[in-house]
Amino acid sequence: MQLSEDTLAVIEYLNTTIEGGLRKRNDVGTILELGATFGVAEHFNNISRTGTATWKVYSTLRRVKQGDEGFRQLEEEFALQMNALREQLATLMHNADDETLKRFDEIYFGMTQGVIRNIVDLSHDLAKIKSLQSPR
Repeated sequence: MQLSEDTLAVIEYLNTTIEGGLRKRNDVGTILELGATFGVAEHFNNISRTGTATWKVYSTLRRVKQGDEGFRQLEEEFALQMNALREQLATLMHNADDETLKRFDEIYFGMTQGVIRNIVDLSHDLAKIKSLQSPR
């Protein structure tokens, strides 16, 4: 998918503003481009909220050891948030071209460790973007 100059400018800004940069720069650009092109800004906001929730649960899960109190609930919540994010991405991809849809299918919609890692990385970026939208 070809990104507009506006989207490229936003991505560059985000990449330089977020400490450590974006982990999934091209995918964030695709999501932003689809949101802007098809006028689904609220859907992007939902994606960023769900990504933020996914990142927060994942970050907490990393600090807890298997067998600790609440670990199982955190695992379940992470799976719920991750699947909600995937569903929202899938809905957005209805507007994408076949090449972009195939790429997102391989990166985010499978059931491998690599897919989970990709979702975590995208969630990181979405959480950072959300924090820029509504700073504390």
